[in-house]
Parts: sequence; C-alpha cells; structure tokens
Amino acid sequence: MRYAAVVLSAFLVPALAAGASEKWKRGSPLPLARGEVAAALADFEIYIVGGFTANGENSPRVDAYSPADNTWRQIPDLPLPVDHTMAAAHKGTLYVAGGYGPGRSRLTTLFSFLDGSWTRLPPMPEQRAAGGAAVVDGKLYIVGGTTSSTIDQPTKLGTAMLVYDIARRLWSTLRGPTPREHLAVTALRNRIYAIAGRKAGADTNLDLVEVYTPGRGWKRLPRVPGKRGGTGAAGVGQWIVAVGGETTSKTIGSAYRYNVRRRRWSRLPNLPTARHGLGVVASGNRVYVIGGGKTPGLAVSSTNEYLTVR
Repeated sequence: MRYAAVVLSAFLVPALAAGASEKWKRGSPLPLARGEVAAALADFEIYIVGGFTANGENSPRVDAYSPADNTWRQIPDLPLPVDHTMAAAHKGTLYVAGGYGPGRSRLTTLFSFLDGSWTRLPPMPEQRAAGGAAVVDGKLYIVGGTTSSTIDQPTKLGTAMLVYDIARRLWSTLRGPTPREHLAVTALRNRIYAIAGRKAGADTNLDLVEVYTPGRGWKRLPRVPGKRGGTGAAGVGQWIVAVGGETTSKTIGSAYRYNVRRRRWSRLPNLPTARHGLGVVASGNRVYVIGGGKTPGLAVSSTNEYLTVR
C-alpha cells in the first residue's frame, strides 16, 4: 500500500508543479447565495440556475455573469422553483431540465431561455434530478441522477441517458453510464464525461470516470484521484477540470485536471473555498466555480472563484 501511495505521489506532484503557475482568483460574488445550483455558458455569460437559498427553500432565480466585465445581471425567473436541476447551452440558448421542484417532487420539465423569455419544451420521458447535462452535435444529453415513476415511489437511480434532439424537439433514450447521482457531467471535443458522484448518501461517494462517444457508447477512464459526490467539472482546451464535492464530514477543496490525450490526471491548486453543489463552467481558458455549500448538507454561498488553466 505504501508503494502504491509513493507511485501516485510521484505521478501527481510534477503535474501540480506544472499547473500551479496560476492561482485561484475571486470574481464578483453571486448576488444571492445559493447551493445545489446548475450552471452553463451561453453567449459569453455564465448562468447560475435555481438552487437552495439560506432559508432552505428552492428558488426560481437565475443570474447571468459576464466574465469579461465581472458583472452580474438578474434574468427572468424560471417558471417554477428548482434545486438539483441540470443546465446546458447550445447556440446561445440556455436549456434547463428537471431537478427537484415544490414538495421535493422530481420533475420532467425542460425549459429554454432565449431573447429574454422562457419557453416550455417537450418534457423528458422520465423524472430526473441531481444528474448532469451536456450538448453534443445538436443533442442535449441528461446523464445520471435520480428518478421515479411516481412521486410516492422510493428514489432510484436513473439507468437510461435521456437525449433531446434540439432541432426535431424529440426525446429518446440510450444506455447511460454506471448509475449514480450528484455526479459531474461535461462535454469536450464531441464527447461527454461523467465524473464521480454517489449511489445515495455522501458515504457512497465514487471515483468512477466514464466517457461517451456518440455511436460508440460508454467507456471507463482512469479514476479521478479521490472519491467525491456533489462535484462539478468543465472542459477547457485538452483538459477536463474536476473540482469540489462533499463527504459525510467535510467539503472537498481538491481540484484535478484530466488530459484527454494522455489519459492522465494531475493535481491543480486547491479551491480556496471548498464547496459542494456548485456551478462549474469554463469560459475561454478559465474555469469558474460559483455558489455551492461550504459545509456538508444544505448550505449556501455567493463565492465566485476562477482558475486559468493552460
């Protein structure tokens, strides 16, 4: 075991030195502190969607952040309050799918936001919350999360990947990755990555990493160093950056990047403010980490931190 630890340390430390030339910096804080948010980049703005507020209620609020100006603006609320929702963008349109709604119901809803207003789109084929979303080649993929056929049915993990053809406005299903919730989902170079997550509570955190190639299905990749649920990820350049999460006793501040060419993980500087249920989005060569809880469980923050990844 000691030998394995030494080998892992030797593998990660040089990468840390190479990636540590940049340090995390602070951006303008999220106007309303929230946790268990969703996030996506559309038309050069980062949208932070829904989530819990400090009073423990879920929110319909959506805020848009301009990395270029370091400013926020509030856009019209979602048609209903949500937490643990999923968001992605395509050609300037923001898409928000599912999540937990009023009364902790798991939702099938799909909304799009464009030109200042929300549009209700065809619902998902099944309820889904606490998963992830990404767009590849004009299709919106909903990956992982919890589902049930009725509100009263015990929570179960979603096994199917839900696929929305944006142009045709039609849903279909494909085989998903290893079932789990509170995972990180991101797209890079026409592939979708599903990172970590958990089976149930924070004591079931995973370190699994899987990649989906359209037409070829899911494949296992090297595991992320350290199990984590309630985590986030973003694709930038040749890297997948994975950051944040929670255990039963603490939030996770460690950050890693995965080289998709060399298929290797390396260490990045720790997130200054460890959080879970956070929004993680790439804009240019920066990765922004916004909102999320500073302590395990229901917690909120307005923290906005970013790292330049080269």
